[in-house]
Amino acid sequence: MSDTGQAVLRWKLGHQLFHLNLAAMNGLLVQASTALDRSRWQELEAAFRKLTILYDAATATMRYAADFGADTYERVIRPSMAPPFMTPGFSGTLNIEHEQMLSRLTTLRRGFKAADRAGRVPPGVRSAATKLWSAQSRNRRHHIFVCEKFVPEGKSLLSEHFRQTTMHEETES
Repeated sequence: MSDTGQAVLRWKLGHQLFHLNLAAMNGLLVQASTALDRSRWQELEAAFRKLTILYDAATATMRYAADFGADTYERVIRPSMAPPFMTPGFSGTLNIEHEQMLSRLTTLRRGFKAADRAGRVPPGVRSAATKLWSAQSRNRRHHIFVCEKFVPEGKSLLSEHFRQTTMHEETES
């Protein structure tokens, strides 16, 4: 298989694996929130540990998916995410499972912090939570690295779509 074919395969497989991670994370986040609400500390600690593994897996998957040159991204991958292959302004941020995961994690984190401030959280659960937040931070840093590698000027397809739409609307006014 050509280098370009390998890049396309990695990109697609990596994103499919990430989708599986999101599904598992969303299920665990629901379980974790229930455990927190009911003060089931062992269940919450176990959920935090599993979520940490999934976050690290998502980071590794991202690294795998993006392990090819920026020229291949610009020439092959990025155009495949634009019309006519995708709707204008396509963005991974529009992924509903990703939105759910972020929302659920934010809600869980707020609830956890409130319980921790109230002195209800056992040390082992606090330690597991800290490891989860660290895994999330590593994931975000790596995503920024991938974005800067492939789109150093930071112009996402979504921001480009909004810019073009706004310019078009202004010229029609």
